[in-house]
Amino acid sequence: MAFNLNATVSGLTTISVGIPAAGPTPVRGTLTLPGIQKGDAANSQVVVTVTQTPNMGSPTTIYTGMAGAEGFGFLANCAALDTLAITMSSAALVDQGLNVVKTTISVG
Repeated sequence: MAFNLNATVSGLTTISVGIPAAGPTPVRGTLTLPGIQKGDAANSQVVVTVTQTPNMGSPTTIYTGMAGAEGFGFLANCAALDTLAITMSSAALVDQGLNVVKTTISVG
């Protein structure tokens, strides 16, 4: 069963994706972040974290990116009905503004 989700989100947020079928699932994303070279006061410290939750199970962190990275990509080994939660988080003041962080995500 072919499955593909593409989404663009703004801000520090979490997007959850239900996986319909078992198998290796590509998870990719690009981030547009504030930075000194773009005229901002400081560089971004956004960290992308991905957790995988099996159907009726507990979440496990399967990916943690580097602070300020402008992209991520990996292959998640999923079972049918797993849920992947992709979270963009940061404590840096430069990342807290409305819509200063934009993330384009592709799953599948």
